[in-house]
Amino acid sequence: MNGFERINNVLDGKATDVVPIMLHNFMSAARDAGMTMKQFRSQPENMSRAFVEASLRYGLDGILTDVDTALEAYALGAETIFDEDMPAKVVAPISNRIEEVIDKIDTDKLEKDERIQIYLDAIRMIREAVGGELFIRGNADQGAFSLAAAVYGISNMMMDLAIPEKEKLILQLIERCYVVHLKFHKLVKEAGADMTSFGDSVGSPDLISPKMYQKFVFPFQKRLVADLTQSGIRTVCHICGKTDRILELMSECGFAGVEIDYKTNVVAVQKTMYKKSVVFGILDPSGVFCFGNEATVRETAQNVLDLFQGCGLVIGAGCALPAETPPENIRTFVNTVRSYRFSENNF
Repeated sequence: MNGFERINNVLDGKATDVVPIMLHNFMSAARDAGMTMKQFRSQPENMSRAFVEASLRYGLDGILTDVDTALEAYALGAETIFDEDMPAKVVAPISNRIEEVIDKIDTDKLEKDERIQIYLDAIRMIREAVGGELFIRGNADQGAFSLAAAVYGISNMMMDLAIPEKEKLILQLIERCYVVHLKFHKLVKEAGADMTSFGDSVGSPDLISPKMYQKFVFPFQKRLVADLTQSGIRTVCHICGKTDRILELMSECGFAGVEIDYKTNVVAVQKTMYKKSVVFGILDPSGVFCFGNEATVRETAQNVLDLFQGCGLVIGAGCALPAETPPENIRTFVNTVRSYRFSENNF
């Protein structure tokens, strides 16, 4: 059974020989390939090579393509900085006037943007190199709510959320961003991804209340699943932070998968998502993978494997691995997962 078959089987609720592995590793993959982040994001050949080499070096089952959290926002006009060896970062909104931001959002900007095209070309190259052997999960950047916060400014968004009179405009902004985001998923799938994924971390309980999540985030996430399903696309949702208070709502969206951060109670995750959404990730990318030792990596992975017993899990880091992640920790993680045996009666 190859990596593509393992992850595809888990998504279909079928048995696998071992628990599949996928890492959110664009920064460490670039570093291992001897590239700066500027070199990684500037050429599709560099990006595809870094991902493929990392997957083969460590024996992963899939590739999660990612480049930074500013692809859509930059394409739409938000001010973005590009450090030599850090991911691109949005530093200023399109405008501080929400009406002006709404007017300037145009879905055609995605296909005209050079960074978007580099990213899509990289996915095409990865598909050509390992398609059907490794499972390709193409990240479609930021979900509608988080994209709205990026192009309008997170401070502006947080202040306006507290003003009832602003609600209509906020929903209009999220709606415009939703259309852009939906299109990006389709472009990523057309480029060759087996499934898509996205981040919506501004919707985390670390930043907004569960009530606000239910009003401004949940409806668009649930709608995204319905719209993507009509196009034959499965997706994974990632929300950073401690998501315990919104797990039930997330489970109602119908996501094929949810990538869960390590701060969330893993027992609650397993119980809530069982037979609803496949769980991706959940190990601490910094405290365990980057700064932990091999014993810590082994013990943490073992605990997660014991809990899930091979059901509904694609194991990895709960968020992006730092560039400095030691290769020996990744190898220890992979060896621990590969040697683990679970009961076949769980399927």
